[in-house]
Amino acid sequence: MSDPDDRHGGVAVDHTRQLSRLRRIEGQVRGLQQMIETGRYCVDVSHQTDAVIAALRRVQSDMLRDHMQALVQAVLTGDLPEQERRRLADEMGRLVAKVV
Repeated sequence: MSDPDDRHGGVAVDHTRQLSRLRRIEGQVRGLQQMIETGRYCVDVSHQTDAVIAALRRVQSDMLRDHMQALVQAVLTGDLPEQERRRLADEMGRLVAKVV
C-alpha cells in the first residue's frame, strides 16, 4: 500500500484524535445493546441511537475537514505535477458533492 501522505498530496494528516471519540462511540453502542437486552423503552433507545449517529457524523465531518484542508494546502503550496493537482481538485469536488 502507498504512503497515506501520497493521497494528501504529500501533506501529513493525523486522524488519531478520532480514536478516543470512536472508543466512546463503541461504549455507546454497547450501551444500546444493553438497553435492548434489558427491555428499555423504545423511545429511550431511539434517543441513544440518535446520539451515536450524531457522534459518528462528527467523526466523519472532522476527518473530511482535515482531509480537505490537506488537499487545499497540497494544491496551493505543493510542487505537484498538473495531473496530480487535477486529481486532488477532482477529489475535493467529489467530497463537497457528497456532503452537500
